[in-house]
Amino acid sequence: MDGRSLFFYPSELPHRDGQWIFVEFAVAGSDVPCLARGRVRAQSSSKIVGSWLEFPAPDLPVIMRNLAQTRRAHERLPIDVTASVRCADGAKLVCRIADVSVDGLRLSGLPFLLNAGEDLSIEMVGMPRAQSDLGKGHVVWVRAQEAGIHFRGRGSRNPSLVKLVEQAVAVRSTAIEFVHPDSCSCRNGERPLEPQLPGTGR
Repeated sequence: MDGRSLFFYPSELPHRDGQWIFVEFAVAGSDVPCLARGRVRAQSSSKIVGSWLEFPAPDLPVIMRNLAQTRRAHERLPIDVTASVRCADGAKLVCRIADVSVDGLRLSGLPFLLNAGEDLSIEMVGMPRAQSDLGKGHVVWVRAQEAGIHFRGRGSRNPSLVKLVEQAVAVRSTAIEFVHPDSCSCRNGERPLEPQLPGTGR
C-alpha cells in the first residue's frame, strides 16, 4: 500500500506512534528469520488491541517467501549502528548497520549502489578507532539501498565485531515475542481481525 508493507501486531506494544523498531519474523519452512526495520503506527479502535507496523518496502512479503530457500551458517541479529564506509576506489559513505552475525553484517540506507565482489573498510561512528574499526569486508549481495557484507578469516574474529555481536545478543534478549494463539482465525487460513488501515506515512 503506497510503497509500504503493513502488518498488524495484535498485542500491546510499549512503543509510541511513529517510533522506529526492529521486527524479526519467523518464516515457515526456513531457519532464517526475516529482519526488518519499521515504524509503529497507532490505531484508534477501542475494540481491537494492537498496532500497525509499517515497513518502507512494498516487497517485504516476497522477501519472506524467498527466505524459505535460504540457509545461513550463522544467525543474524538486529542492531542499529551508524557506520562510516570507505570503498576500494576511495569513495566514502555513511549508512546504518541493520544486523550483524559472527562473520558479517547488513548495511542499509546506502546513498548509492555498491558492487557485489568489492571490498570495503567499515568503522562504527562515535567510538575510539580501537573500538570502532570492523576491518575489511567483502560485498556478497546488493539490493536497493542495502548490501550484505562478509568478513573472511581473521576478520570474523575482529574484537570490535565480536563486541558488536555481544551487544546485539544483549538487545535481543529484551525483545517482545508474540505467537498467534491456536484460537486465532489465521490458524484456519482466515484473515485475522484487524482495525482500519493507517493513512499515508508521515
